[in-house]
Amino acid sequence: MKTILTSCKYLIIAGLLAFTACKKDSKSTPDFHAQYVLMTTTGPWAGSFQGGYFGAFEEMPSGNISNISEHSLQLANAFGFRSYGKWIFNQNNTQGDVGLQKYTVDQTGKFVEEGFLSNAQPSYLIVNEQLGYYLDPERGLLKIQIFNPSTMQRTGEIDLSSLKKEGVEYQVIGKHTLATKEGKLYAGITYSTNALQGYGGDVVDYVEFAVIDIATNKLEKTIKYDGLKSIGWGSSGNKMWTLGDDGALYFYATDLGNAFQHSAIIRIKQGETDFDHEWMLKANDYGVKSTFATALIKDGKLYTEFASEPLKADFSNLSSLIWDYYVIDMATGERTKINGMPHVFYAWGSNDAIKEIDGKVYFWASNSDEKIEGYYELGDNNTAHQVFNVTDGGMIWGFVKLQ
Repeated sequence: MKTILTSCKYLIIAGLLAFTACKKDSKSTPDFHAQYVLMTTTGPWAGSFQGGYFGAFEEMPSGNISNISEHSLQLANAFGFRSYGKWIFNQNNTQGDVGLQKYTVDQTGKFVEEGFLSNAQPSYLIVNEQLGYYLDPERGLLKIQIFNPSTMQRTGEIDLSSLKKEGVEYQVIGKHTLATKEGKLYAGITYSTNALQGYGGDVVDYVEFAVIDIATNKLEKTIKYDGLKSIGWGSSGNKMWTLGDDGALYFYATDLGNAFQHSAIIRIKQGETDFDHEWMLKANDYGVKSTFATALIKDGKLYTEFASEPLKADFSNLSSLIWDYYVIDMATGERTKINGMPHVFYAWGSNDAIKEIDGKVYFWASNSDEKIEGYYELGDNNTAHQVFNVTDGGMIWGFVKLQ
């Protein structure tokens, strides 16, 4: 009996030692707390969009950094992305299939696949943790699909076939724009040709949106803005609209498919459900045939990007390093250049080209000639300074702080 008791005593001691050792080891290898996510790509053009990397960071990066590490996820297709809370969304899964892929970053810093909606288009919208919308062309061009972002399960659809316009070859709703403000869903309607499938070839001279009540998922009305073509360009992580700090929704008419004749920013004001027909910001009012693809509205100012030379209808100089950032006083329309930055790449796929993080304004900068891939922070006198530069991983496409 004494021998048995002695053996039990040693087993208990051994167990306590093992527990203590495990506890000590867990302290020496703390959990990874992802606060920031960065996307880079091996190259955005070369005939098709390219693969790239997601990288996670615990603190705001500074100086020279790499986006290839033990915490990186290699992607088959990287063309901008978006985030919601702690979630990351890409318009392709890890293997490159088209659809909405959700990721999280676990406590080891690893990116984890959390659900995939096949065929979902890049214009998807997340309203809250339980409600989102997307277009699945295979289910219908005049239907908006409903899903639960928490489970990544489709939960229904909104049939908008009553809005079909006779005599139009190709009509689609939500391909380029799905936006929300004050309990309403705004879905862009595109009238195009079968040949171009909504990427240009617009056959009407107005912008039209369906306005849907989110509480009931019922169509309320349609609204129009004359003299413009389709809003947005639903091919990347860039949603091409923003909610200003004034409560208004701002939309970008890129005019990508119409020779950059009438690119503009229009809006729906806070408390309104129709376009503000008294306000429009025209790219060509600033002396160059340009296009809007990004904006931030803060404290009565609109930050955006302009080309420094006229854009060509065949897109041949769209991807040239001819872009600069400006701030426009919304009361006077006066434009001022942001100093301290090089010429940069067109913010086509970047939903985060101009960002506000913790009250500060940041600008995305990609300039391969000067080996600059990073973000600049706006300081005094409309001058910016570089915060970090990516040396490994390719061209930067976006950067977010997780909430």
